[in-house]
Amino acid sequence: MSASIAHEVNNPLSGVLTYTQLLIKRIDSDKFSKESARDYLAKMESELIRSTGLVRNLLDFARQSAPALVETDLNDIINRVLELAAYSARLNKVEVIKELDSSLPKLTADPNQLQQVCTNLVVNAIQAMPEGGKLTLRTSLDKSQLKMEVQDTGYGISPENMRKLFTPFFSTKKEVKGVGLGLAVSYGIIQRHRGKIDVQSTEGKGTNFIVYLPVHQEEGGNNGGKETEGLTRRG
Repeated sequence: MSASIAHEVNNPLSGVLTYTQLLIKRIDSDKFSKESARDYLAKMESELIRSTGLVRNLLDFARQSAPALVETDLNDIINRVLELAAYSARLNKVEVIKELDSSLPKLTADPNQLQQVCTNLVVNAIQAMPEGGKLTLRTSLDKSQLKMEVQDTGYGISPENMRKLFTPFFSTKKEVKGVGLGLAVSYGIIQRHRGKIDVQSTEGKGTNFIVYLPVHQEEGGNNGGKETEGLTRRG
């Protein structure tokens, strides 16, 4: 497992090193344009986001920190994540569709942890569409809960893997890249926010992750450390 983690961290860092060396080598050339430099920097940013995301998931999985609750705008978090993922989406020919409810109330949550959940789901969705597709993010109010959907038109998840989807360090060669911590970390964060995740997936058509979060919750927001069942799977 340690070798797998080291490999996943090393891959994006190697990419950054390569682009840095190319940038240093070509920056003094008369033919090297600002657009080319911007493209190199965008690629480096994308690789660093991958690397920092993995490290953050590892740390959060080890710590399982309680949420630092403040008033939070879910739509702002989604927009921030999509800005960071924009280059990766373009590179993979993924069309991003936003259907965000502008009248959505703010919720009491940890914005950093929710941004990590959103990032994990968006990255997984993009990776599930290697030949391009559509990534749709929706928000709405469902009674006293906020609802966030991250839907892709990728290859979907098989029924046997749906049962293991949120198991730490579980991954498949095709459906889940990396060391298999992103979804497990996201699941834990949503539980500690007294929320739940509903996964709907059809092989060959795509997957939809639906996150439900209470608008208001007491300080601590982690059910006093007790685990609650927060995952529904639908094929």
